[in-house]
Order: sequence, then structure tokens, then C-alpha cells
Amino acid sequence: MEKKHNYKLVVAYIGTRYSGWQRQKNAVGIQQIIEDLLQKLFQEKITLIGSGRTDAGVHALNQVANFKTFSYREPSTIYSYLNAELPRDISVKSVEEVDLSFNARFSAKGKTYLYRIYTKPDPFLYGRGWFFDKKLDIVKMLEGIEVLKKYKDLSALAKEGNYQKKEVDLREIKLYYDGKILDIEITASHFLRNLVRRIVGHLVAIGRGSLTIEEFESIIQSKNPSKGKFLAPPEGLYLKEVYY
Repeated sequence: MEKKHNYKLVVAYIGTRYSGWQRQKNAVGIQQIIEDLLQKLFQEKITLIGSGRTDAGVHALNQVANFKTFSYREPSTIYSYLNAELPRDISVKSVEEVDLSFNARFSAKGKTYLYRIYTKPDPFLYGRGWFFDKKLDIVKMLEGIEVLKKYKDLSALAKEGNYQKKEVDLREIKLYYDGKILDIEITASHFLRNLVRRIVGHLVAIGRGSLTIEEFESIIQSKNPSKGKFLAPPEGLYLKEVYY
């Protein structure tokens, strides 16, 4: 009987030129590019399972994916082949054979997303962060973070949809600002669609004075996605880590 193999990939990419992770009919996603190369290597249809979607323009520092096959290749061979053939804005950081029970999506226990804002012009951050040159009240933004931590149902800050699990376990939210780059890191059990970008959009609105803490709390309490009106652009968002 043939033995089945399960390979786990860790992938980094700059999402600027792509329509997100997911394979799509009328656009190019990261998944499609890697799958097509794997199909050439293995000479069979390969289905790559990602830890989750990333939207068009969103980046990843450590996206995790896996695929199963009855054909064996050394992980080092897969690693070398992919990195030789992939475009330079996508790279494979590691390849390993894992237990057949591993599923990049369903085995995940949590994720960390990083959102980067830069407040002074820098061409090297263009397309890799949200340029926002208006004054931000960091103390108020921290107050907004404390409000967020009180709630699990954050559906008002997500894209409308049918979610199996609306309640999100927000494990940690960190904010770092060095006078030029403002990083917001959010770790949670899972994320609803657009949740990080909407959280950041609302925190920035609080920081610039166009949304009060009370209004922010009222939006969250409504549990109504149409009430969440601030969405940060995709270019500042990075999938930083997936936990298993």
C-alpha cells in the first residue's frame, strides 16, 4: 500500500501584486502560484491548504500551508525548487514532513497579525504600511484597546457574514510607537473577516479625535457590522504568526 505524505510549508510574501492568498477564478492568488509549481514538481494535482485567507494587498511574514501526496520528495528538494522558481516577492521559509493529522487551517490554535502605520514619509515603506501623517493621540488609542479587551463578540468590527464562531478570544493587543512607525499587534484564537483592519481603523479614528471612546463601545455593543465604519487599508496588514 502506498504511503501518504503530508508536507508543511511556512511562506512569506509581499501581497501588493496579488489578490490575496486564496486561489481565484479571475485573479492571481499566492496559493495558485505555489500549487502550480508543486504540480510541476510532483506531476499530479496538488491542493494547498492555507491557515486562512489574506485579502488583496495584505502581506505575510509566516503564512502556514500544507498539502498531501502519495509521491515522496525530500523537504530540502521542495524548498530549493520552490525558492528557485517563485517570484521574488514570495519565498518559502521552511518545508517539513508532518503527521497526516496536521491541517494548516483546522489545527491552528491562534494567530498574530501586525498592522503597521508610518507617520513620516518614507518611500521604503510605501505599499508596506499605512501612511498617516495626522497627529494621533496614543493615550486615547490605548484606552480604545482596553475597551476592546472587555468584549468577545466583535462582529460589529467585522465584515458581515455567517460566522460559526462570532466570539473571538482576544489574547493580547500591543501598541508600539517610536515617533515614526506605529505597530499594532493583535493575537487571538481566530479572526473574523476584516477584523484587524476595522479594529485599527477605529483605533486610528479615536486617535485623531473623530470617534469617542463612548461611541466606540456603543459600536461594539451593537453587534451590527453596519455600525463599524472605519476600515484601515490592506497594505499595512501582515499575518505575523500562526500557532499550533
